[in-house]
Amino acid sequence: MPDLLDYDRERKRVKALPGQPGSRSLIRDLNVSLLIELVRRFGLVSRADLARESQLSAPTVSAIVRVLLNRGIFSEVAVAPSSGGRPPILLKLEPRAGYVVGVKLRGDGLTTVVCDLDGRVVKTVETSVVLVGRPTEAIKEIAQATRKALSDASIPRSKVLAVGVGVSGIIDSQSGVCRFSHLLGWRDVEIAAPLRQKLRLPVWVDNDVNTLAVAEKWAGGGIEARNFVTLSIGRGIGIGIVIDRSLYRGTAGGVGELGHVVFDPSGPECECGKFGCLEAYVGERALLRRVGERLGHDVSREDLVDLAASHDPATIEILAIAGRELGLAVANVVSVLAPELLIICGEGTELGEPFLAPAIATIRSQAFAHLGRDLEIKSQRWGNDAWAAGAATLALRELFNLPGPGEQHRAIWRWLEA
Repeated sequence: MPDLLDYDRERKRVKALPGQPGSRSLIRDLNVSLLIELVRRFGLVSRADLARESQLSAPTVSAIVRVLLNRGIFSEVAVAPSSGGRPPILLKLEPRAGYVVGVKLRGDGLTTVVCDLDGRVVKTVETSVVLVGRPTEAIKEIAQATRKALSDASIPRSKVLAVGVGVSGIIDSQSGVCRFSHLLGWRDVEIAAPLRQKLRLPVWVDNDVNTLAVAEKWAGGGIEARNFVTLSIGRGIGIGIVIDRSLYRGTAGGVGELGHVVFDPSGPECECGKFGCLEAYVGERALLRRVGERLGHDVSREDLVDLAASHDPATIEILAIAGRELGLAVANVVSVLAPELLIICGEGTELGEPFLAPAIATIRSQAFAHLGRDLEIKSQRWGNDAWAAGAATLALRELFNLPGPGEQHRAIWRWLEA
């Protein structure tokens, strides 16, 4: 979400263009967006506090609050202690006033969740289907899974706001196009446009690790942080970067592919076709291969987790080496970006201390100067629907972001006025 100063700057910018078509309605939308964001941040807040924090007049605040109360977005839930005179009634955002859908695509299927306005998952649907090299099939399956999840959760169409989709690879979030995903075998695949047509809903698409970073910023471990990095470990290795409270996407969505930083050009072949990528050393497939070679038989992901939990000596040794290799790469990221917080998530966290402890120790010892020592590091518990919930939070973030002239960013206001 933008800082509160962003709203003030945007209002001044629009007011400076008096002849611009729609400028008056855009200022109204900015004011509504600001009040929703303030109530969301404070949890409980009075009208007087909203006027003071927003720098809007009391009549303007009252008029907007009246609309949002009538629409069920706000509710009056408590009376604050009075300091003299009439005690103020406090407002809160009503989480069940609207819902969003989040979808995470995998090579072997998709996870779909329905979330309320607080980002809480109220329904999860798992779909098993081969999607590698089958983008048309993926669009059909996303639409079907979205309808099923909403039906199973008994959510009326009038309360459905938008859909967010998380996809591995390089994603152009502005156009909703997957430019390249080596895990799915896709190149230049339109996702948002066909889904909007099928579902008649706003649709946002982003890199799946970016959606995790957005979720952490919205209501997770990064809610108070100004600069932080989300590290996802699993089959792929990726990072989501938040700088000055804003998600950094880079050029054409190509940021965060830490797993494809070349670790050793003469190393093993990576799934992307290059040699010696970090992912070829510490990604899930690499770990399965390395442990399998040591033990003399194939190892599944479940086997690997069990071997780590039982402290199998060969597995522990390999995970320690891989953890240090991962930690060295992340230490370089810390030295370059100097974040205040690192959040580690993804399926790889299930390997626990044998993998994470060497990685964290290496990050702290190898990052430049004091950056590793001062860095706050959090490891998130993992669940199958975490990726999809991140995609749902992407939709929430975009819906309640600063409104703009595009159809996507005005969808929330049409919904409020319906």
